[in-house]
Amino acid sequence: MKHGIQKQIAEATELSAPMISLILSGKKRPSWSSAKRLAAATDTDPVLWLEGSPNEIKKAISQESDALTKN
Repeated sequence: MKHGIQKQIAEATELSAPMISLILSGKKRPSWSSAKRLAAATDTDPVLWLEGSPNEIKKAISQESDALTKN
């Protein structure tokens, strides 16, 4: 996962970059409120952030990032 994407997510959600890193590595799970903000910022489902594996989350973010760069 590119550090720039993590920084963009952190800025969009007002979560710290270290927290985003912990969530993406599977070491922490977000609260429901944070999951909703993460989902809104990445055009994903909040449940993904609460129950998804780190690989599932990273794959979803990568797909969304790829879609944004193609438009």
